[in-house]
Amino acid sequence: MLLIPVLSMDDFRKYRFRTPPGIPGQSYKDIGVASVAMGGGDILPALEKGTIDAAEWCCPKPDSIFGFQKVLKHYYLQGLHQVVVNADLYLNGDVYDALTPTQQRATEVAANASLMRAISYRIIENGKALKDLTDNHGVILHDTPADYFPAYMEAANNLLRENAEENAFFAEVWLSQKDFAAIAVPFWAGAQASNAGLGKAFADSIK
Repeated sequence: MLLIPVLSMDDFRKYRFRTPPGIPGQSYKDIGVASVAMGGGDILPALEKGTIDAAEWCCPKPDSIFGFQKVLKHYYLQGLHQVVVNADLYLNGDVYDALTPTQQRATEVAANASLMRAISYRIIENGKALKDLTDNHGVILHDTPADYFPAYMEAANNLLRENAEENAFFAEVWLSQKDFAAIAVPFWAGAQASNAGLGKAFADSIK
């Protein structure tokens, strides 16, 4: 969310922007955005004091709970550094190995069911929150400027390569992700393009 609408990366580079730490924050710095890392509880006070001009957190439901709409009125849904929000379940290896095969399978089924339920919950709750923000709080929804996407992706890829060169485990994980993406993304992007187009057409029709 931002104080003033942005039409291009040149506009975006004028603002101090709260981002996550690590690779996302550095990616923004590398494309000329004044990236500021801070914890969630510090964002709204920083916005109110003018320490930062814009912020990302998650999505409409959590953003509205934090109260960003009290200060920021321009909202952009299409970010890149966090395209999904997943819940993770961690078990120590010895604990998992001590489970029976039935218990292991039950844990897997329960985790998958919980994740799918969470995804469905986020869709409807974020939808209701976005409608409340735009209908009742004066928030204006915008499309993210087109030149943001290639700029961010180039910076992020450069950082991923640098980290892979310095850390063997990072390189192993990144290679696995790239191998997966090479198969999954062409199908998923193509399959979802029509859904996204239809969805936008519907959204535009009810404005």
